[in-house]
Amino acid sequence: MESKPQVAIFMDFENVALSAEDLYGKCDLNLIMNVAEQWGHSVIRRAYCDWTGFAQYQQDLIEYSFELTQLFRYSSRHRKNAADIQMVVDALETAFTHPEVNVFVLVTGDSDFSAVARKLRAYGKQVIGIGLRQSTSEVLVKACDHFVLYDTLIEDTRTSVYRLERARQLLLDVMRMLLPQVEGDAVNGSQLKMMMLKMDPTFNEADMGYPQFRNFLEAQSDLVKIALRDQVLWVSLKPAAMLEPAEDELLQYRLALSTAGLRLLDPHTRTDILLDLYTLFSEAAGVYTLDKAIIQLKVNYDTDNILRSREEVQEVARLVKYADVWLSPPQSWQLDALALRNDVQAQEFVDRSESAYLVVMIQNNLELQSAPLAQLLFGTLDQRARVDHLIDLAQQTYIQSQVLDKTQCAVGAGICYLNEIAELEQVLKELEAVRLEGPLSLEHAAELNREGLRVRMTNFEQAREHFIQAARIVCDLMAAGERGASRMDLEWYLASYCAATAGVHYFRVEYEQAKDYYLAFFALAKETEPVWEKVQRLVEPLLSFYFILAAGAQGELLEFRPGRTHPARMAIALYTDPNETIREQWLALVERLHQVNPAVLRIVIRRLETLEQTSPLPGTRETRLALERIVNP
Repeated sequence: MESKPQVAIFMDFENVALSAEDLYGKCDLNLIMNVAEQWGHSVIRRAYCDWTGFAQYQQDLIEYSFELTQLFRYSSRHRKNAADIQMVVDALETAFTHPEVNVFVLVTGDSDFSAVARKLRAYGKQVIGIGLRQSTSEVLVKACDHFVLYDTLIEDTRTSVYRLERARQLLLDVMRMLLPQVEGDAVNGSQLKMMMLKMDPTFNEADMGYPQFRNFLEAQSDLVKIALRDQVLWVSLKPAAMLEPAEDELLQYRLALSTAGLRLLDPHTRTDILLDLYTLFSEAAGVYTLDKAIIQLKVNYDTDNILRSREEVQEVARLVKYADVWLSPPQSWQLDALALRNDVQAQEFVDRSESAYLVVMIQNNLELQSAPLAQLLFGTLDQRARVDHLIDLAQQTYIQSQVLDKTQCAVGAGICYLNEIAELEQVLKELEAVRLEGPLSLEHAAELNREGLRVRMTNFEQAREHFIQAARIVCDLMAAGERGASRMDLEWYLASYCAATAGVHYFRVEYEQAKDYYLAFFALAKETEPVWEKVQRLVEPLLSFYFILAAGAQGELLEFRPGRTHPARMAIALYTDPNETIREQWLALVERLHQVNPAVLRIVIRRLETLEQTSPLPGTRETRLALERIVNP
């Protein structure tokens, strides 16, 4: 095997993190590192920032073995110069002192770094840039050999599940077809890809985030093994994948979990982390939010030299969001301290948490069979009795979550539980009036959704039509009991429809109608609901647009662009606006939002608190106090 190129990563963290938080709620380091490491083996990793305002990221960066360079804040201008100069000096020093490093990844969008990018290329180095569309200079993009937009990475994570599962099934089908035709137990990689393209011309590993076909195969290590002999790639099926279960039930189960954002870990690791979470919440009732519990547990593991990644802890912690174990249901997993019910013991906590996998499958109308589920969840058929118990718990949880009898539904069984949400009344009427075009299938719904996501930034009208069509398909399939038709997808497509329709009315200057659809979106987009994983990145941009309705109704234009400004900064501008009517109308909008989704306002308050400590604007404290009076009257 050829040795991988050596990579140096230099991250202007404050530049990237602020922009990512304003648009998407947080900066996802996993996405950045996945891209950076596609170019080779990273041997140098450095991040530059005044860490006093970004302490929440320090642990993640340390786990990725970054050297954190502290840039003290004398003034905003001095700090910017310090970041630029220090990062440039370090990058050029690395080029001279580490000639073996031939790829430089610059995580920034600042045009000031275009000069160092050009100089590194002149020294024969390859320069890769990573930045956000709203804060990246075209000068820097042109100075790099390759530039990756963070925004595109975010979009890919939302829409790749169906494509990946179809590709995995295609891989299995072609391998099973070709193996009887070849000598031995391996297929030539080139022949494999040619046949996959023949069976499905739309297959493209790059669409799923893999730069080469080999990378795609390496990522499917549960299905295939690869080997390089005489510079030829050979692919063989793993023994478990050679079996052909009827309709590939395990694939359907995996697809349901992937769609819900749940990833299976090995059962021993999963159980250990759940027991440690139980201990943490038992010994410190009402102290930890779920987010803080994840951080504390990771600290405990590091202190005790137990190898557990932050990602593993986060994956397991997602399960407890489905579990009926809390003394009082939280509004927000990141803001509300949690306390267990007194009657919940350790094993019940583990069981109810692990039953989340089965709840998701029930929501997808999948038939639950003990044997394949035992193999999937625990890797052995000996656990069938335990799976039966988890199925019973999941069915109890599912029944308790149903609001109305299915016979009372407005549009079939798919939306019965949505009828009690007043803000969705008009949306459900529009859903009922939809005339479907195209096949009634989950694949068609997913394709409509992907097309809606693709065009929504340029054509709200077209996007909302795609979303409502997708929602109606899922609704009808849920009513028919179709396997894979899930409540999460229905809510995701409806939330996307509300967002796009609000955009239509906003740009038509129909602010009253826009308000109704923004509120419908926030009625669906609640942090404690599973759909939050799908719509989280839309929440803050839409909140900014919702806030600015107060100024638009008075015909006033603010200097901020709502889609590119954090709602906390928008709130300050509106609360301190010299026009008293605008302030009053904004407070009325906030009051109405608080009735629908109080947790999103609390997230804004937390951001205002951060701004007070780091870079306060005039009126920051007053705005925070005004919001706190509404949230805690």
